[in-house]
Order: sequence, then structure tokens, then C-alpha cells
Amino acid sequence: MTHSSPAPTDTTWDIVYFPLGAAAFGGAERSLLELAAAQQAEGKRVLIGYERALQDTDFISQAEALDLPLQQVGWSPEDSLLQVARSAWQFFRAIRPALLHFNISWRRRMWLVPVIARIATRARLIGTMRAIPERYDRIPRRFYLGLIPGPRLWILPDLATGRTWARSLDITVSVNRIDFPPRLIKEFGFPESKLRVIYNGVKIPERAPTAEERLVAKIRLGMPADQFLVAYVGRLSEEKGIGHAIEAIAAGPAETQLIVAGEGAILDQLKAQASQLGIARRVHFVGYASQPQAIFTAADVVVVPSLWDEAFGRVVVEAMACGAAVIATAVGGMQEIFTDGQEGLYVPRADSTAIAQAISRLRDDPRYWQDIAQAGRRLVEHKYATQRVVQEYGQLYATLVPARDAAGAP
Repeated sequence: MTHSSPAPTDTTWDIVYFPLGAAAFGGAERSLLELAAAQQAEGKRVLIGYERALQDTDFISQAEALDLPLQQVGWSPEDSLLQVARSAWQFFRAIRPALLHFNISWRRRMWLVPVIARIATRARLIGTMRAIPERYDRIPRRFYLGLIPGPRLWILPDLATGRTWARSLDITVSVNRIDFPPRLIKEFGFPESKLRVIYNGVKIPERAPTAEERLVAKIRLGMPADQFLVAYVGRLSEEKGIGHAIEAIAAGPAETQLIVAGEGAILDQLKAQASQLGIARRVHFVGYASQPQAIFTAADVVVVPSLWDEAFGRVVVEAMACGAAVIATAVGGMQEIFTDGQEGLYVPRADSTAIAQAISRLRDDPRYWQDIAQAGRRLVEHKYATQRVVQEYGQLYATLVPARDAAGAP
């Protein structure tokens, strides 16, 4: 079945997955595809319901490469409430799912989709929380006459959205343990008894690259083989903190290079920054990388300088799996991925000096770099392999839909 197929009315599905409200193809969507593919490999009948925003992205080609059935849904966050309700009703009445698995979305009107699903089907509903609104205490509050705090009416839509999801889902999965669960319970009314924690997983290469293979990978990217290569992979936006990584490179020696793989609104701004700092020849913008493993394999260090509270930090784990040492900001769920100084290095947010010092520490002590890289790889093998995620979700699915009730089961 391709993305142009009509709604499948003649098939009963064990699990239907929804990258709900996705504005682009990123780590959350990739994680959902990998989970669906693994469930399909275990004999489950799975379907991916995706919105039109993903139509012209790598989401389609990667789903088809995994041989996953795809069906475009009729709703999107840009639609009216009535349009979303009508499209969701038509879709859910046309399929026979045993279980619906959503990437939870906070975008406009997406809360209505699980509500309609609950009404239109007998399926059990599970949602994975891969994002959450910024902490409200970090957003400046308006004061009247400089003294009287204004009401935070702007948080009401988020509160309503969160509480609707909380009441619609049978189980909610958080991809971190420290950041999301306390807020979901306290601010949005999610029942603690219905919360689970399952970390994201990644496909792990059979082995880490050798020193010779890393040199070859650098050359294939057009990088000098004798340079210390730092890499950033991800969206180019303010909250990702790439500017601080560029400042850190400027503070280091000439043999340290930075490769920036990604697209986004601040690309020109970052290029201008590199030029103003006099390091334009040391900062290489290579565009979007559909297969970032080649960059992780070439990089000595991967830097993840996010300013906002990342839900997890998939890039951190992917880089570790490829044998790169990782420097990341201690924010959100990312702060619980590894132990600082053992499998990677944490730095404070918005601190280019700390990033520069961490890079120097790894560059100037090859033995320490090797210890960090090898320990990171071992951690990923033990804790973040896709197989582990699939097993944990499989066990969770079984509690919601016992084998005798699964689609097509005797």
C-alpha cells in the first residue's frame, strides 16, 4: 500500500500509528516508524496514518523503505474544528483497529482526534509524550502598573489540551523520567497510575568505527583527515543553541572544525555569525542529512547545545552508537541520558565557554576521548537499543490488548 491508497476499509489492524500534528520529519517521527516496523516484523498488522505536512518529506520514503502501509489522513492543525472532527470521524469509522498509538501533539485542535477515536472505535488508546509546553515559570509575566501580576490566560489552551489528552488515553508513555512525569501529573492532570516511562531507542551499528574508518569518513565528507571534527546534526532554530557551538569553535585552535548538518530559519544568521567571528572556513554547512550516521561516524565529537528542555535527545544516543563522544546541555530529558564525565560531558545551557572547554578536554586527551566514546557506545547497547524499546512497548500493548482480543486473533 502506498501513500496514495484509499482508506483501507477491508482490513483489521492490530496497531495504527499517528505522528500527530507533525510539522516536519524529525526524531519523533523516525522513532515511531522504527517502532512500527519492529512490530510489523513480529507479525503485527500495522498502519501509519500521517498528515499532509509529511507528504513531501523523507517520512514517506523512509516508511516505504521499511515496507510500512501508509494512509494519509484528512485532518491537520490548520483545519477548523469541524473539519478535524469530520475527517477524524470518517477515518476512524473506515478502519477496524485494536489499538491506536499517537505521538501526542499540543498543536491546535489535535486534541480532538483522540476524542473522536474514543467515540468512533472500540480501540484502546496509547500516547507517547515526546514534547511538552515550555515551563510557564520561565516565560516572562506581564505586570500592571509594574506591581500587579496579570492573569496567565494564555496558558489555558495548553491546560485544556493536556487535560483532554489525559482523559482520552488509556496509557501515556513519557520518554523521560525526571522532566515530564511530574509536570504531566501536577499541571495537566494525567493520572500517575496511567503513566509509564520508555526511553527512545535507536538502531545500533554492529560496531563502532575504527580510527582508520573515521579518517575515511571525514575524507568522504570533504573534511581534512587530520582535523578534529565537531558535528551538530539537527534543526537550525534558536532553541537549538547552535550559535553557542560556533562561538566555542571560534575560541579553539584552527585544527578544530565544525560541521553543521540541518536546515532551518536561522541558517543565514549562523553563516553570518561564523563570518563575523573569522571562522567561516572552519564551519561547514552541509544541509539536511537524511542518513546522519555518516556524519556521526566521521565526527570526533557531536555537540547538542539545546537551550530548551529536550524531551529526550535522540541525536545524543545516535552519536554515541556510532562511537562519537558527546557534549550536551543538561536540559530536560537529555540530562538523564548518560552520567556526566563517564559516557559523555554535560555543559550548562547557553554557555559557549563551557562547550569550548569540553571540546578542548576531549581533543587534548585522546585517551580520555576514547574512554568516553567507548563507554557511551556500551551504554547505548545496554539501554537504548531499538530491541529494548520494542520489547517494552510490546509488553505494554499486551496489557491493553490481550492476545485473544488482538485483531484477527482466534
